[in-house]
Amino acid sequence: MVPIPKSILSRPGALLVIAARTGQERANARLAAMGLTVRMCGVLNLLADEGPLSQHQIGEMLGIDRTTMVELLDDLEKQGILRREVNPGDRRSHLIKLTSKGKARQKVAMKAFDDAAAEFFSPLSASERQAMAAMLKRLITRTDNPSEK
Repeated sequence: MVPIPKSILSRPGALLVIAARTGQERANARLAAMGLTVRMCGVLNLLADEGPLSQHQIGEMLGIDRTTMVELLDDLEKQGILRREVNPGDRRSHLIKLTSKGKARQKVAMKAFDDAAAEFFSPLSASERQAMAAMLKRLITRTDNPSEK
């Protein structure tokens, strides 16, 4: 159990950060046995969903900076999970593709991630999880910026 300082008990933003970090730590613990992290799993899931993408596209879609992106892809490539191929549409860039080993690993990693999430969210009922997901989607997809008013 993660102790929650009294000073943040009524601050939803701080609680959200702690909850996200705690959930991520649990998922990382399960993925570590496969040589993966939550970020790596995000890359695998994105490639499984979207197909081949450039390094830049992956970084943009996942909010990962260039340096970190290179490190992640290098590590995944060394494991034989993905490969870089010349992009026929732009020979200055590479397309990142899952290998057959990567496709299999992505499925196993997704199960480990889902199991960690189920454990983390187990104190909430199914309706509470749905309500929380709906609220988080609203916060994430909000189009107006109140600070600009």
